Amino acid sequence: MVKKLALLFSVLLFIGSLFFFAQDTGGGGTAQSLTAGSLAGEVGQAKTLYKRLAKTLDASGVRLCFRGEELACDRESGVFYLPVDMDGTQWESGSFTDAGGELQILPLEDYTLLDKQETVASGRQVLFLAWSEERSACAEVKVVFTGLPVVRIETDADLDVDTVFAGSISFYQACGLEDWVFSSAFEAHERGQTTRAYPKKGYRVNLITVTSTGVVNKNKESVLGMRNSDSWIFYAIYSDGTKVRDKFNTELWNRFGAENTPYDAHFGTHMEYAELIVNGEYRGLYGVMEPIDSSQLGITDEEYLYKRTYGRELSTELFDGAKPEDYLTVLGMEIKGKSGSGTAADWECLRSFIEMTEQDDDTFAQQAAQLLDMDNMTDIWLYLQMLYGEDNIYKNMFFAFKKTQAGYRLYLVPWDMDLSWGNIYVDDREQLYVTNAPERASDYLEWPLADRLLALDAGGIREKAAERWEELRAGVLSEESMEELLEECIHQVQDSGAFSRDAQRWPDSSHDGDYAGLRRFLSERMDFLDKMIQQ
Repeated sequence: MVKKLALLFSVLLFIGSLFFFAQDTGGGGTAQSLTAGSLAGEVGQAKTLYKRLAKTLDASGVRLCFRGEELACDRESGVFYLPVDMDGTQWESGSFTDAGGELQILPLEDYTLLDKQETVASGRQVLFLAWSEERSACAEVKVVFTGLPVVRIETDADLDVDTVFAGSISFYQACGLEDWVFSSAFEAHERGQTTRAYPKKGYRVNLITVTSTGVVNKNKESVLGMRNSDSWIFYAIYSDGTKVRDKFNTELWNRFGAENTPYDAHFGTHMEYAELIVNGEYRGLYGVMEPIDSSQLGITDEEYLYKRTYGRELSTELFDGAKPEDYLTVLGMEIKGKSGSGTAADWECLRSFIEMTEQDDDTFAQQAAQLLDMDNMTDIWLYLQMLYGEDNIYKNMFFAFKKTQAGYRLYLVPWDMDLSWGNIYVDDREQLYVTNAPERASDYLEWPLADRLLALDAGGIREKAAERWEELRAGVLSEESMEELLEECIHQVQDSGAFSRDAQRWPDSSHDGDYAGLRRFLSERMDFLDKMIQQ
């Protein structure tokens, strides 16, 4: 009860700030572009003022706005962050102002004469002048034009201490877009397993609204171009030195596995990069992700969704010897979309799957063809073989049981795919629990469930796998297609300037940028699978 009251107090404390955000959106249309040299007059005026005015203005009190939106600022460095279209060559037009209205803002250098893409990629700090005629004082203000969205969080919590917190959140997209800023109140908590040991934390952020009487409601909105949802995952991307594995793998699965179902639902997630600033402190590069939940998969009240969170043995003996509230500890499984741990009846679908795996070969093959969606099973086997995703076999997998006229049908959905393409788990905190094993490129990834299906050719899965692989290699998994996707992921983290900023903020995390090693593993792995599947 105390924790709930604290959260409510935090939300009410910060809800007022949202009214400011709503007053002047400045988003009446898409911004026009600036022509080169168009700021020469303003720059001249700023330089004259800089010479005349005292340099006594407190820059920490400046609240810089662009097109009416107050920008996120790292107060220690005094740098404001403005997201722009990093693929365009022309600068977005718009006025820089002070949120308090007491100061005036002018550029100290004509950034329209700078190469936009190089300015963004290098993280160059562009100088502006904040000045007050009344006080005859001025100060320099620094702006970084980033190629990624920015997320700003304000809370009374200390994120280095508090694991549950609330406040206000704003998502900033490229400033040339219409309605480029979205703001909401939120509640949040830390998330992750191994990653909780890292100083850079991951979060689950739940968007909310609060009525005048203090009633908290969910606030489902589209964020960064993704689906409507009130819940969002902030993935810290700490241990992957390339910062692209999860994004790359998510997009790969989306291109063939996530949509290969008979349902009008996305059996996967989407992820967009963003830079996070909390209480005036730059927190680095994050992946903002859609949660895989009942809404995402179209799970009805009569259907069931489980997540394999920990690597535990699945057996009917262990299942029957425990209660639903103990299944996370005993089986490493949790249920989604139900109240608490659910009832015993809510777990019957999972039990039917476990029982099937314990049958003799003939019964197993027959039941598997009925329970498993073989198209999905083929896709997930090919996908994990391709990534060498051993971390997703015994955990980081969702089990979605969809109801059909013939009974329930099981679909597997992958999650958290950073340990891939040669990166594997190692029980060593000093190595961030990750090591690179390039020799795995030519190893078969053992998966007892899939291996047994293949050995027995349950549901004709061997022919399905061979035909599906041939189809994919001629399309979305061709060398050209995969290289184009990988290059785009690298482009986003590197040419936005975010990779170097994240490395500076978190020097103890991994930032090896070993894209050559990733490409080498990818090439060798695909060659290995081509030969293996032909055989």
